[in-house]
Amino acid sequence: MLEALRSFVSGWVAKVLLVLLIGSFALWGVSGSILGGAHSNSVAQVGETNVSVRDYLTAYNRNMNDVQRRIGRRLTRDQARVFGVEARTLSNVVSFAALDEYARINGLALSDQTLARMLAENREFQDSSGKFNRDTFINAVRQAQMRESDFIELQNESAVRSQVTQSFATGPILPKAFTAALGAYSNEERKFAHLTIKAAHAGAPASSTQEQLKTYFEENLKKYAAPEFRKLSILTLEPKDIADEASVTDEDVAGDYEARKSAYETPEKRRVQQIVFKSQKEADAAIKALGEGAVFETILSDNKVTLADADLGLIEKARLPKAIQDTAFGSELNTVSGLLKGPFGPTMIRVTEMTPASVTPIDDVKDDIRKDIALRRAVEAVISMQETVEDSRAGGVSLEETGKRLKLNVRTIDAVDRSALDSGGNIINDIPSSAELLEQAFNTEVGAQASPLDFGDTGYVWYDVLEITEARDRTQDEVTERLKTDWTADEQARLILEKAEALKARLDKGAKLADIATELGVLEQSTGLLKRNGSAEGFPTSATRAGFAGDTKNVAIVDGASAGEKMIITVAEAKGVEAQVVKVPDEQVDLANEGAADDILSQMIANLQQKYAVTQNPTLINQALTQGH
Repeated sequence: MLEALRSFVSGWVAKVLLVLLIGSFALWGVSGSILGGAHSNSVAQVGETNVSVRDYLTAYNRNMNDVQRRIGRRLTRDQARVFGVEARTLSNVVSFAALDEYARINGLALSDQTLARMLAENREFQDSSGKFNRDTFINAVRQAQMRESDFIELQNESAVRSQVTQSFATGPILPKAFTAALGAYSNEERKFAHLTIKAAHAGAPASSTQEQLKTYFEENLKKYAAPEFRKLSILTLEPKDIADEASVTDEDVAGDYEARKSAYETPEKRRVQQIVFKSQKEADAAIKALGEGAVFETILSDNKVTLADADLGLIEKARLPKAIQDTAFGSELNTVSGLLKGPFGPTMIRVTEMTPASVTPIDDVKDDIRKDIALRRAVEAVISMQETVEDSRAGGVSLEETGKRLKLNVRTIDAVDRSALDSGGNIINDIPSSAELLEQAFNTEVGAQASPLDFGDTGYVWYDVLEITEARDRTQDEVTERLKTDWTADEQARLILEKAEALKARLDKGAKLADIATELGVLEQSTGLLKRNGSAEGFPTSATRAGFAGDTKNVAIVDGASAGEKMIITVAEAKGVEAQVVKVPDEQVDLANEGAADDILSQMIANLQQKYAVTQNPTLINQALTQGH
């Protein structure tokens, strides 16, 4: 449905509007907003424009579906709130209402004839011939899960809103002088000289004292805190877990082999070479030449076709153009055909190689067939087994005991945190449906029975929370070795940074980078000319941006390739561009105009919300979402 709405608004203004209204902005900072006090049947009100419960729920479900589609799973209301669905929806509908109120006050509307024309011209509702198709339109209404009248009204509202936004921001917004300056800015080039300061240049830190470690530990207490851990029992059920190959008889295997025998057949293949003539005159000349003793290679050469271009490869009959299939698979090897009516003109072919059709014997594939049959049967049995597991859990039986009864593997994880790390900081990388399972497990109490999660294409996974170890602050004694390592690394990084800053101070006063490189016993490195977003080997884009952050005398310090190292950058050469001679790509101009339009529309809607009385009804919103879920 969003695609249908987009068609009413053309160009970059539409893109800006959609981005603007989907994001949360302005609403929470509007001084005129008052919680409560809205019309009793409206979730929000802007001036005299009301946002109905139905409109809010429609927008909410659209946002919810969008998030679920992006993350690939369904969300509870609490999870959706974490993703910002409720706040974003309220921002959206209030922003729309502000535009609707402006349109109402200023008498902006569409006639029935104009709306009908817009619907007819909407490509979303047209058939392949470009004409309005009633069935296609009705299908769009059904997909939107709306009544036809409501759907049409939504199109009308969207079109009117586009009139409002285009009246504020349409056409090229930025002046030509800005475009020229943008071109000069983005096309400036600089060459950089640089060197890297390493631990050897800064000296090693002294050994840490107990007092230093104590201070460092207290300053970084959260870094060493133990997260919450949970002890989990996990049962997985997949077809492979219950597949019983022993139950598949030889008769079953033979029957499946015969039923799907085509899957084990390899069709005959032939290597076909073809010449497609540009005209009938050239084709007739080729036939004449063959009659006078010419060979296929001669015809190729005369028509400027290489043997490689003529070769269609070792190919099945069905993959050839229909017009040459029978001839190609009915002729003798190395025999040149007569002229054929190929799909692209007069055609001549030759077959130079063939591999006969073959059938893989059942004895070569019987083990794979047996396994496949067992898995297919197990897929059907998984549903029944899932119900059995659920019945067992409903009867108060633990996962471990349920697994023993049904001969399913149950795994116990003694300690895992939200990031799938064990108590030793090692990642547990084989937890089924890891991200979703851990997210839910850390919202489940001990003894509570959670619903199973989908696992793979046809499997399920259950879990029980057996024990919760609350997050806590570790003592210094528990992290002594790690503490020493971290302190030493940070101290080394500090010394390197101090060395880099001292060298930068010398460069700022006129010292030469080459002289400093000689002092350090390293080679001065240099790049070619780079634009602002360019990079070179050993010189990332972040370094380029730092080098462009000041004038041509700029000296910058950025992170080196390894942790703790620092790179010192100077501008070795600068090549400016005259603003008047730069041709800025249309895409870049459009992007700049979109940014300007974004700012204008953002300010416009914020001002409208300040101008009109904005009220919200959180109680009604909560009731609507509670009933909707």
